[in-house]
Amino acid sequence: MTAGAFSAAGLPVPEDPRQRNAYQLTGRRGYPWSPAIDAHVRRRGAELLGGSEFLCVDCDTSLAVDGSVWQDGLRRLADLAAGSGAVLDLSGCVAVRTPGNGTHGAGWHLWFRADPACPVRHGPLARCPLIEIKNRCTAPGSPGYVLRSVPDGPLDTLPEWLSALAGPPRPVISPGRQQARGDAARRLESVLDFLLSSRPGDGRNGRLYWAACRLAELIAEDVLEPAAAEHALMRAAEENGHTGKHGEHQTRATIESGLRRRSAA
Repeated sequence: MTAGAFSAAGLPVPEDPRQRNAYQLTGRRGYPWSPAIDAHVRRRGAELLGGSEFLCVDCDTSLAVDGSVWQDGLRRLADLAAGSGAVLDLSGCVAVRTPGNGTHGAGWHLWFRADPACPVRHGPLARCPLIEIKNRCTAPGSPGYVLRSVPDGPLDTLPEWLSALAGPPRPVISPGRQQARGDAARRLESVLDFLLSSRPGDGRNGRLYWAACRLAELIAEDVLEPAAAEHALMRAAEENGHTGKHGEHQTRATIESGLRRRSAA
């Protein structure tokens, strides 16, 4: 964003050029729809913000080495629903088909209304990391972000069975050495939460490298698979905007450097 955009909005111009972006300009509130915004989405994509009102259930597809589907997040979500004695009903949500990228195949974004009386923890489900609950997500260009279904009536709230699987929200904890005494799942969650909380100007590349070193410790303890660690870090880097700024190649190089350096120590 230009300095003039901040001045026109009555805001001080950030001294650091990296902070002159749409996130800072809007306070992550986003922009209302307009023809210009729609054209921008077609060209470059955008971030859809649910705030405290809407939640996105992001179902990814994990690919095998030959490019075939290895695990399907939507099918796994249906299995989890059945295991909870329910049925995955998409008639009350906005279902959007996503094209995927180099780290995962085509997937789904399922938008529900958030239930203020039942807040849930954001992030990957413990039962299946391919399924994440978010209040924002990146929408690629309109041709690839295809609307599949829209409810006839009001948008449904996030299903109770899914809220139970996600669990209640936990406070974001800045990880430190004291975390080493915690269990592996909590350490993993704390590292990823810290990485996901990164914003432009926070030194996201340094935080990504630090996070990779921490997950390398879990790999060395034989409580985390290397492929799972890389996948989780790539997803977090996509979410906090690191990949969008530095590119997938640089993001992956930072992750591999942290995993390799710590494991060799």
